[in-house]
Formats: sequence, C-alpha cells, structure tokens
Amino acid sequence: MTGSLRPTARNPIAVLLMGLLTLVFLILGIGGGGGSLGGAFRGIDANAVIVAGQHVTTQRDFKRAFEQQKRDIDQRQGQPIPVDVLVENGLDQQLLNHMAGQQAEVEMLRRAGVRPADSLIDDVIKKQQAFQDPISGKFSEKLFADALANQGLTPRDATNMIRDSIAAEHFAGAARLGFRAPRLYAAVAAVQAFDTRDVSFFVMDAHAVPAPAAPTDAQLLAFEKEHADHYTVPETRMITLVRFSPKAMEAGIVIDPAALQKEFDFKKDTLSKPETRSLVQIPVKSAAEAAAVTARLGKGEDANAVAASLGAQAVAYADKPRSAVVDAKVAAAAFGMKAGQVATVQGDLSLDVVRVDKITAGQEATLASVRPQLEASLRERGARDKAAEMSAKFQDARDAGAGIADAAQKVGAAAVAIGPITAQGVGADGKPNPLLTEKILKSAFSEPAGGQGTDVQNVDAGESFALRVDKINPPALPPLDQARAQLTRDYTNNAIGVALKAKAEGLLAAMRKGATIEAAAAQVGGHVTHQVGLQRLQAQKYAQAVGGEFVEGIFAGKAGDVFDAAAPNGLFVAKLDAVRAGDPTQTARAAQSVAARVGDGYLADIDGSVQTAATAAVKPRTNINAARGALNLDQATLDKLNAKPDAKAAKPGKSAAPAP
Repeated sequence: MTGSLRPTARNPIAVLLMGLLTLVFLILGIGGGGGSLGGAFRGIDANAVIVAGQHVTTQRDFKRAFEQQKRDIDQRQGQPIPVDVLVENGLDQQLLNHMAGQQAEVEMLRRAGVRPADSLIDDVIKKQQAFQDPISGKFSEKLFADALANQGLTPRDATNMIRDSIAAEHFAGAARLGFRAPRLYAAVAAVQAFDTRDVSFFVMDAHAVPAPAAPTDAQLLAFEKEHADHYTVPETRMITLVRFSPKAMEAGIVIDPAALQKEFDFKKDTLSKPETRSLVQIPVKSAAEAAAVTARLGKGEDANAVAASLGAQAVAYADKPRSAVVDAKVAAAAFGMKAGQVATVQGDLSLDVVRVDKITAGQEATLASVRPQLEASLRERGARDKAAEMSAKFQDARDAGAGIADAAQKVGAAAVAIGPITAQGVGADGKPNPLLTEKILKSAFSEPAGGQGTDVQNVDAGESFALRVDKINPPALPPLDQARAQLTRDYTNNAIGVALKAKAEGLLAAMRKGATIEAAAAQVGGHVTHQVGLQRLQAQKYAQAVGGEFVEGIFAGKAGDVFDAAAPNGLFVAKLDAVRAGDPTQTARAAQSVAARVGDGYLADIDGSVQTAATAAVKPRTNINAARGALNLDQATLDKLNAKPDAKAAKPGKSAAPAP
C-alpha cells in the first residue's frame, strides 16, 4: 500500500515546473505536497520532526504532508484508509526519510551560499494572482496574510519556503544547462530494448509431486503460528450507538399546512420566474442623433454597426430580468415597451435609444407547482430541529446520571448494539456497517471498554451521536475449528509448492550438468514449449500473461542459463536458449529517439546522488516519535509500533523498506 508513496520531483525538470507552484498551493491550501520545505529557520524545539542545520520541520509541517499523502492513497484505493493502517505499513517512516533528504538538500544549498535576494522573493509573492485585490488589481497584504493564517503560517514562513524553492530551482537549472547524457547511456538502453531472446520451458503442476499427507492438528497450529500476520483477526469491538440523524428522521416529519403556506408566501417572489427581455441600448449625444439612430434601428440595421458609426458602443441584454438592466430609468421604459419597438429614453446616466427585440413572459409560482420543493425544505429543517432537540435532551439526561441506553429511551431514540466490528467498520459478515462513519469509528476505537460512554459528539449537517464501548476483542489467531478449512487448504498448497521447488531444483541441477530440457520435462510429464524472438519492449505484455517472475528470468540471464519461476498453476522450469542483438539500424534510431528521455533519467540519478551527498554532509536528525505524535495515534497503536524489532528510525535520507 505505502509502496505507492507519491514520488516528489527529484528530476530537475520536475523541480523547475513544480517548485513555486507547490509552495503557492500549500499557502493557499489547495493540495500542495505540504511541509517538505516548510518550517525553515524556525526555532528548534524538542518536538521538531526533522532538524537539518537551520531547516526545521515541525509536527504541523509533517502532519500536513502526511495528510496529503493519505488523500492521494485514499483516492487511489477508492476508500479511506485509516491512519493507523498506513503507519503500521511504514508510510510515516518513508515520508520522514524522504522529507529529511529534501531538507538536507536545501540546507546544503544555503551553506553553499545559494541565497536568492529578498527583492526576488517579494516579486514572486506579489505576482501571485491569488493575492491581488480584485478592485485595485494590486498586491494585497491582507489577502496574503489571510491565506497564510488559514494554513497556520507566518509571512516569515512563506518567505523562507519560497527562498528555498528558488534556490533549488536555480541549482537544478544550472545542473541541467548544456547537459547531455553520454551517448553510451542511450546506446545501452536501445541495445537492451531490441535484443531478442529464445526460451524453452515447461510447467510443473501439483501432479508432478506426490500428494502431501493430510495435516495433523499440531501441524495446522504450527502453520497458523508461523504465518500469524496473515491469519490474525484484527481487534474488534462491540458498541452501543445512539445516532441523532436528521436524514433518518425526515420521513417522520409531518408538514403543517399553515407552515407550508407561510413558507410559500415568504419565498413566492424568489420561486416565481420573472419576465425577461432581450434589448439593445445605444447612448446618444443629442435629440437629433437620437432621431437618426431610432430611424436606423427601426429599419432593422445592426445595433453594433449603428453605435460604431457614432463612436459609441451598444449595450445588449439577452433574456435578462428588469433587475439586470443597470440604468433604472432605461429598465422601466424598456419593460413598458412592445417587442420590436424603438424609443428614446433619458436615463440616469445618458440619453439612450432603446430597442426591445424579444419578450419572454414571466411565470408566477403557485403553491401547487412548488409544493414538493417546499415540503422537502420544511421536512429537512424540521428533522434537523428535532435531531438537535433530542440530542440536547439526551445530553441533559446523561448529565443527570442516566446511562446511555436509559437516556436514549427517555428521548425516544434507539440505542443500537453493533458488533463485533473492525476499525474499518467491517462486521462479521465481511461488509461495512452503513451506520458507522469515520468519526464514529475513530471514537469507538479510542474509548476504553465499559463506563458510561461518550457525551454527544457533533458531526455535520445536524448529525450527532453518542456511544459506549461494551467489549474489546484484542487481535488474536482464530480457533482451529473455525479456521480449519482455510488452514488445511493453505497448508496443503504450501506443501505442494515446497515439493515443486525441490523437484525443480533437482531438474535444474541435472540440466546444468548437460541433461536436456526435454529429458527434464519427461520426468514430470511436462510439455516443452519453445518461444523464439522475445523482446524486452513487450515484457509487460508477457508479464500479464505468464507472471513477472518468469519474464524477469528471461531478460535477466545470459544464453544457456536455466531457472525456475512461479507459474499461474505451478512452477516454470526454463532454459534461455539464445540472446541475439537487435537490428543495428533500428537500434541506432532508437538510441537517438530515447536520448532525451534517457538524459532525464540520468539527471534524476544525479539528483538522487545530490540528496545522498547532502544527507551525508548535513546529517539531518529525525524524530519518528515526534512525527507519530503529530498524527494523534492511539496508545495501542503506538505500543504495537514500539514493539516491532525495527521500531527505531532508519537513517535519515534512506527510504524505509516498502510495506507489503
């Protein structure tokens, strides 16, 4: 899951394109990566997550970056992934190491004297459209300060962040200027892409080895324990939940006819469709000019052409209500004229000639025509009021000493027993419970078992809830009788896999000593297939059909190599028969076409080396405990993380091992 951690711009091209935009997006709160360069030159405190010289990443910076990564992962997965699951899979450590490398790089640039002038930073800030006053069109200190405040930043924070970004951009631009990757770099890539390979192989399935004996209970228990991470049932909880949901209450709201009529009378004007007109208005300077324009418009001449001949500009309104016409006197006159009529009107602003081209009659709303709309609005409002009233009375009863179930009964609410459920809201049937929102689940898995339960907690749209944790079932391996069928299948399949691997190793050893692949296949009843002319360009297509491990074996070896690889229904046993160079002309053309792309990859490798060197020189300090403290993890999750053998933070700048 966390292996999909979004790579940031280590390629200098990407740095140039994304640097300032990412920082501005961060300031405006519209999805920037967040925190990777944040907190520069802040005072160092005990809760700093990363300290790289004068560059400090705070808990707030780390939390912002983590939340952005979580949003990206949630979007890719199509569902929200709990924070504790992401952390247990290593996202926090991976992100911490990545940010430490970034901080080390900008700190190294600072020490090297790459420091943009204050005037350049001011110019960048003042040119951002988001900070321009819509009336004056000039930079607004207030808009800038408000945008920063919304993100918990100060002008000094923003200034330092932008300074770091500009320094990184200038460094990347200088590194790229005039750069060309060695021709050999592109040539090697082209040769690898166009060489062809011949392979012979056969598949061994379960029939190639004796069927394993039925496992004993002791063997199943040992197998379950050996693979405990796979079989352990996560913590589940039993809860009593009381929800005050306006949406659920809407069906029971009875609409008072008098209230409906009052609502209609109040909203009638806004619900009615006003009369609209299409008209054109031409300003004139005198009565004589007005008469000439009136005559020309009356003959059907184009209004824009008429206005242009006078050095004026026609003002057109298309299907607009009276309120849309700027000049009130022109509006009054125009909405009293007939379609096609032309008249001279002395407006508030100028003398005008007005022609009405089209009239669309208005439509007055009736109670019958808008009843469903008004009833829905009243029902929604009534349900919200009822939910709020019940919630308040429920809390009063709780404050007076009533238990959660008794308080619910007093106000006519339902206290629903739910569970066992996982932290993701999944029940024993493997399906998510529709009553459980993310906030309810977070509360349910942060409360201890027993007690009086929580006070009323508000969610949104008038929704609120209270709950009590009745029982906590800690993570545990399922009883043997409950998991016997699955354990038996998995044990048997594993035993077959081990036997196939051992058999394959024996056949491969014989082939290395000179036995033919046909002779090896005959021992297990296999059928040899000869595949000729495989190219690396089609490797992805091959992998989809036969699996990545087999394709990797084909393109990683040299002629004469033998190997085995997982097959969809068993095990491949294969021999790489030949490796032939591709067509020279085609390879040469490919080398030229991929040179730019290969150069980008070469630069990315160089930039990675820059970060590695920066990390070694700056030696940024990371604090995984402070990072996790920013994520509001519960104590049970923290205890589980600290109990892991690899609980200590990895060295800064190095990525943590990818999560499964």
